[in-house]
Amino acid sequence: MLGPVVNSVCIVLGSVAGSVAAASITPSFRAKIMHVFSCITLGIGVAMTAKVHALPPVILSVLVGTFCGELCHVEGGVMAGAFKIAGLFPRRKGEAGLPEKAFRDQFAVATVLFCVSGLGILGAMHEGMTGDPSLLFIKALLDLLTAMLFSSCIGAVVGVLAVPQFLIQAAILLAAVAITPLTTPAMLADFSACGGIIMLGAGLRQSSLLEVPILSMLPGMLLVMPISALWTRFMG
Repeated sequence: MLGPVVNSVCIVLGSVAGSVAAASITPSFRAKIMHVFSCITLGIGVAMTAKVHALPPVILSVLVGTFCGELCHVEGGVMAGAFKIAGLFPRRKGEAGLPEKAFRDQFAVATVLFCVSGLGILGAMHEGMTGDPSLLFIKALLDLLTAMLFSSCIGAVVGVLAVPQFLIQAAILLAAVAITPLTTPAMLADFSACGGIIMLGAGLRQSSLLEVPILSMLPGMLLVMPISALWTRFMG
């Protein structure tokens, strides 16, 4: 449970620091840092994909998972929920900063990045299955800087997202602990590769190169291990 705790603390610290240092964080600096983030995400994706055991079940899982995600409107539903959360924190009249709509838009994006990002979900599952919180530590560092950037625009209210972030990651981690005894090294390798493909998509989306449906791809993470097990049994 160390990863979710560290991640939450970093979000709170980053939101406070960004709110205090708002005047010194320029739009140009924000854009450059986000490009660096995309490079880091792409690098993580390549490293995770390289661990693949069998590529066909991974590709099948990504394709079927994305189809299911789009069919169920996963990404649209998550964004709608984020806008509802943003609506709980309206801008006060006369308050300096972004207009109400821009505030809600940025808060919604921050909600998705902190609470349901691919790295957060993969990291929580990885820690639950292996006991290694390294992916969540990387996310914590990225979220520390991301929270600073967002709070410099919309205020320290970004810090409240640490609560749903922790609850979601803790739930995923505990679920991963429960299924670990049922897994094999081959299943875990293909799980990592599936997550790596999603991370590559996240990096492309962060850099604004492609509108990859990251959230819609996440159901593939639920499919990859059983499909990998079947592939190993009948084709291995």
